Amino acid sequence: MHVTLGGFVLFLHIGIAILAFMMAAVLHAALQSVARATDVREMRSWGVWVHRLEPLLPISALLLLGLGAWLIHLSGGEFAWKDGWVMTAVIALVAVEGLAGARLAPKSKAMVKEIEQGVDGPPSDSLRKLSRDPEIWHIAHVATFGFGGVVFLMAAKPSGAWSVVIVVIAAAIGLFASVAQLRALPTEADAVVPGQRKVGEAV
Repeated sequence: MHVTLGGFVLFLHIGIAILAFMMAAVLHAALQSVARATDVREMRSWGVWVHRLEPLLPISALLLLGLGAWLIHLSGGEFAWKDGWVMTAVIALVAVEGLAGARLAPKSKAMVKEIEQGVDGPPSDSLRKLSRDPEIWHIAHVATFGFGGVVFLMAAKPSGAWSVVIVVIAAAIGLFASVAQLRALPTEADAVVPGQRKVGEAV
């Protein structure tokens, strides 16, 4: 068996991408669970996962950029930084992580802190509002789907113009998914307090 350095670096690159998607999946599940929770106790376990995993996403992005740069160096001129798909992938990753760091991380930390300090029972109005903050949901979904678009660029290596279109479409799908899921969340009127019945329900 002959294993090249390029093949090993590619393995690491793919492995980090898979781990990043796995962490993102847990964080998206946390968004849904926290937003639907009717008691702070239900939120706490998910808050722990958000606290632990969210800081790892920018680290994974840096690792992907570093390994990607190494792969370009090892390609022997087959790939270059001037290639359209490479430039688009790098710009998209930097833009997504910059936006997440500037806007998503502070709100996410505030939500986790409020979950940790909250008393058992129904979430406060401020916590409920944070758990359904459109900015948190939109950026999280755009980042995940946009990253999916970047992975497609790495696999298909389209021309520069198509690379931009693909990433934009992926981000737009993420935004649409976020809006649809927020609209599907139950409202306060839909919630039933344990031990109580909805109006008109038979005793």
